Amino acid sequence: MSLNIEYTTALIKTNLTRALIGGFVGSVLFTLMGLYMAPNIIGQQMDVGKLLAPVIGGSDQLGAIVHFLNGTIAFPLAYLALGYERLPGPGWLRGALFLIPLYLLAMVVVMPLLGQGFFFENGPKAMVALIGHIVFGVAMGAIIGRPANS
Repeated sequence: MSLNIEYTTALIKTNLTRALIGGFVGSVLFTLMGLYMAPNIIGQQMDVGKLLAPVIGGSDQLGAIVHFLNGTIAFPLAYLALGYERLPGPGWLRGALFLIPLYLLAMVVVMPLLGQGFFFENGPKAMVALIGHIVFGVAMGAIIGRPANS
């Protein structure tokens, strides 16, 4: 385990395909949960694309693209660089543990910036978001797997 740039680059290259697939699958699951599970729990959809659209000055579709780029590329690469070798347990657990701080960042920084308040100012909505982030992390981590040396 090292913070060495060359080592981290090699680690990312070795796991890149699985990371991108895992991030994409996690993003699909997260999105589907927001669109189809959330209405059963909170009475409305949680559409990340629609939430992001006003902030990025675009359409709901552009918001969805930004959401998928984050989930498919940014989060898996950050996971490989920061959490993959450092978190405990099997891949699915490592992925879930990595997404919890991202969830907290979203609830404390991103949602207020989007005009949604801390933790959406809504406990059930915040819980749906937490479940979505954990499911994303489980899927991504399971697909990426464990480091060979653990």
